Amino acid sequence: MAIKDIVRKIVKFCKNWLAQRTDPLLGSLDSPGSEVFATNGVVEVAGWAAGKTPVRKVEVWLDRQLLGAAEYGLLRTDVWQVKPRLSTLNCGFRFNWQPEQSGSYQLTVKALDDKNREKQFQREINVIIDASKPPADFTYQDWQTANEPGNAELAEQKAIATSLAYQTLISLIVPVYNPPPAFLQAMFDSVMAQTYSNWELCVVDGASTLAGVAEILQSYNRLDHRIKILQLAENKGIAANSNQALSLANGEFIGLLDHDDCLAPEALYHVARVLNASPATDFIYSDHDLLSADGLTRYDPLFKPAWSPEIMLSANYLAHFTVIRRRLVAEAGNFRLETEGAQDWDLFLRVLEKIAPENICHIPRILYHWRVSPASTATNIYQKPLAPLNQIKVIEQHLDRQGVSNARAFFDPSGALRVGWPLADRPLVSIIIPTLEKPELLQACVNSVLTRTSYRPFELVIVDTGSRSSAVLQLYRSWETFPQVKLLYYDAPFNYSAVNNWATVRCRGEILVFLNNDTEVIASDWLEEIVGWLQREEIGLVGAKLLIKDQTVQHAGVIIGLGGLAGHPFAGQPEGQMTIFGRAEWYRNYLALTAACLGVRRTVFEEVGGFDEGFLLNGSDVDLGLRVSKQGYRLVYNPFVKLYHLESATARSHSVPAGDYALSLQRYQPWLAQGDPFYNLNLSLLATQPKLKPPSEPDSRELVRQYQISSTEIDQAVV
Repeated sequence: MAIKDIVRKIVKFCKNWLAQRTDPLLGSLDSPGSEVFATNGVVEVAGWAAGKTPVRKVEVWLDRQLLGAAEYGLLRTDVWQVKPRLSTLNCGFRFNWQPEQSGSYQLTVKALDDKNREKQFQREINVIIDASKPPADFTYQDWQTANEPGNAELAEQKAIATSLAYQTLISLIVPVYNPPPAFLQAMFDSVMAQTYSNWELCVVDGASTLAGVAEILQSYNRLDHRIKILQLAENKGIAANSNQALSLANGEFIGLLDHDDCLAPEALYHVARVLNASPATDFIYSDHDLLSADGLTRYDPLFKPAWSPEIMLSANYLAHFTVIRRRLVAEAGNFRLETEGAQDWDLFLRVLEKIAPENICHIPRILYHWRVSPASTATNIYQKPLAPLNQIKVIEQHLDRQGVSNARAFFDPSGALRVGWPLADRPLVSIIIPTLEKPELLQACVNSVLTRTSYRPFELVIVDTGSRSSAVLQLYRSWETFPQVKLLYYDAPFNYSAVNNWATVRCRGEILVFLNNDTEVIASDWLEEIVGWLQREEIGLVGAKLLIKDQTVQHAGVIIGLGGLAGHPFAGQPEGQMTIFGRAEWYRNYLALTAACLGVRRTVFEEVGGFDEGFLLNGSDVDLGLRVSKQGYRLVYNPFVKLYHLESATARSHSVPAGDYALSLQRYQPWLAQGDPFYNLNLSLLATQPKLKPPSEPDSRELVRQYQISSTEIDQAVV
């Protein structure tokens, strides 16, 4: 090698060394941590890299093999706050890696700038593959095998039942009219098989004419003294026949059972266990499934949330199996004849209006098998022609008793039940949109609000957090003549919570609506829907159904623990789809809702202190919901507040600060440990579209390891 070549190499080395000292590449590997749980088989590699010279690319290496180039340029406002002189505003990177198996790996991330200088981040990581993800072949039959009692456990239940201190009598109410004899016999046999024995069966036959029915009734009447049979001279209808059955009842509690359905053998045992643990309980309901006409197949389970009064405006989700304190049924006036086809729904509403929420208990077990037959409403309410009209009537009458006069229930064109709220007045609504750059998204959002919103009055408060592009500034100038548009400029370091709190004191609305800049209004009455619900003092927050452009659901509420910390149930599924957790088209109660579109009365927002500014970017909306709920307000997801949410356009431009994960873990801890009451412990936390939970699914301690949270914090927070 020639001397001048050696000198050239030395000079180049010295220049690079000096440049590294004066113009260094900085950065951090934020995730994964030293141990990571690969949810859905994916590990997210994320962090940031920046210097005075622009970063050209970021590569991800594994055990000295190149996996690929990371997505670079994601928004990192947290880094920009600390190092504003570097090119750090869009310095985040992200890469999704799918490890083939669990084990230890040497992960290396290389950032290279335009001068080919390199910065490496290395970490030894232990990967736990999500082998327990609900597999496609984990069927409902598999779930039954894993979760339901066998003969030995049923025998043990019988022994335990006899030793219970509180041996309350449960009267089962069964109106009968022309059931297929095999169905009727199966119903009787399911009651006879109960592992709790202090029951009576009160059966009223409405003059059945089908051959074999009378003989079955008489044979079971002779078989067991606990079976009471009353045969009427004529069929008076389900409601009247049920009232006749109630007149036979002596139990402190009554349970509702149809003549062609079956109870699980452990049904009354679990009811008795609840009443022994909580004697003040007034109303108990369980999960249920459907039973084929031949009785051989159980399918389509419905796993229900804890008591959710707003779902009852969409569907009688309680349905079967329900057990109610008999005194309360009598005080409510028993079944009303004029609600035929919706008589159970009507009775439940009238009874529940008088019961404290803490005295309503949900048993998350399949205790009832609802027979599917040509005459059943199990899959088609129109089998009973009066049912749809009477459903509307009982909802309107319920709301009237609740003090909401002139509310109108109706079937939406989608087929979903819906309530139209009368607006007592029209308060000013302040729609707050924080924004940074992205003029095309902001323009679409603002134009949709201005042109598709029927409600008045509203003000549109756009809060700029540091945009510099001429396109954004030109857009702002175009809105200066719009009297409804108000432009605010926030010049402090970015903090999502602080930005929104700051904006609320600079707007005038009695109602605050927080809205993402990547949303677009679909339904013109979206604000009427928010304001109508918020007129009810007991409602604290109202959230929206957010869709992606392909018409799949992006947000239909928030479940604590879903996916680890918090997630959106129904996300990714088409609208209108029935699931084992019901529909995204039902009104629902939740502990939290996304602030991508969130309505709240100013008084409630100020009562709880607004957004917690300890959250920099993510998690403050969930925390707000938890605090509002703790104050005794109900949170309502309203599927008729419909907007598009182009989250894929902005979410991938943000990398969540590790501190937000840690604070979320701290705040969500009670619900991570106990389970979100508005979900169901039989549903997997690894899938947003409701799926059955396999026995091997890890608990919340394992699920949160996917986030950049230290093991010490996890061990301290998750019980």
